[in-house]
Amino acid sequence: MHKKGLFQFIRETSFTKFLLAWIISIFVFGIIYWILSAYNTIIINGQALSFTILGFFNGLYASLLIALVFGLGIITHEGIVTVIVYLQLLISGILFFILADKIIIKYIHPYYHITHHQDRKINTLMIMMSVFRTDSDRIMHEYATRKKQITIKDIESIIDGLYVVFLDVEKLFSEKNIHRHKISKIQYLMLTENIEDSLHKLESFILFMERHNIEWKDKSITFWMRYILETTEKIAHNIANSDIKSHKIILAVENIKAYAEKIKAKM
Repeated sequence: MHKKGLFQFIRETSFTKFLLAWIISIFVFGIIYWILSAYNTIIINGQALSFTILGFFNGLYASLLIALVFGLGIITHEGIVTVIVYLQLLISGILFFILADKIIIKYIHPYYHITHHQDRKINTLMIMMSVFRTDSDRIMHEYATRKKQITIKDIESIIDGLYVVFLDVEKLFSEKNIHRHKISKIQYLMLTENIEDSLHKLESFILFMERHNIEWKDKSITFWMRYILETTEKIAHNIANSDIKSHKIILAVENIKAYAEKIKAKM
């Protein structure tokens, strides 16, 4: 049978079991202090611990104080009791670290991991929308300077990328995203304005192609365009249904709808 390592054992053992182990250790050391009180002097708050029924409960109290580190200043001990006190402190310290680590892993770490992952996702989406606008400008510039003709493949390569970005934004803003409430107001605004700028750039790109009599209404292009417009409508709906209320965001959403209508009219 494969033996488990110490760290694997700690990982797989539940928080409750370690908490129970800590409580049991308090009882065990309390009994030890009570028994040793018959042979060694143990003083709690100026009173000697006695080997009696009351002394038993005082021993548990002393053990609890030592386990919580609060008892070091109010408990006087000597001889073998001193060794046992420091042994209990060591054991309690180890158990405290394990319990704290399990609390962090279960409750704190997932929260920050989710928040960090979502923040990184938002930054990536804004970068991708910026790339779309840059690629559109590059293609138009190359055509204007007679360096390169605009092909259906060129158009499709940037249009389908924009759809993928918009689809991710729609999922991010959707009510189905249980972490949507972690999106800040400024993140809503930045994403909304990036969508607005991207649709404006898409409209400008279409107008540029029409002005230069470039054929762009290919079956695959119109396919991606339709999906972009459908996703845009969902994004606007999700933003409107969010708890974030801002004049700038409302204005950006209105502009998004206006650009979407203009693009739809061109199809």
